[in-house]
Amino acid sequence: MMRECLHCGMPAQVPRLQLEDLPPSRICLKCDSDLYSQSDASVLTRDIAHQQESVKQALAKLENCLIAAWEGHARSLRLVVGGGLIRQDVLGQLEYLQNLGVVLEYSEDRPNRGAILVRIRA
Repeated sequence: MMRECLHCGMPAQVPRLQLEDLPPSRICLKCDSDLYSQSDASVLTRDIAHQQESVKQALAKLENCLIAAWEGHARSLRLVVGGGLIRQDVLGQLEYLQNLGVVLEYSEDRPNRGAILVRIRA
């Protein structure tokens, strides 16, 4: 998989990420910037709760969304979780992932409490 440095444009070969790899670090060979700390300030939005998912399926989607956000250049991830059980379990998982350093912070997307904003990069 290729990842382009947003500072100098140099492409770099990077491995596919897994949740246990997060947060990743890879230094650009040309300009010494950390490729995974670079952001284009975008927000990746994904609905993980409105296709009749079980809690287990929604948590698996959360994991895939986080990996996709880290593999891309998004600064944040907006998760549409609804207002029920999935929301509660996702908030618990995000607390755990914040303690591991996978996410920097998360909060309700006010006024919509059925969506959660997750910041992964500074």
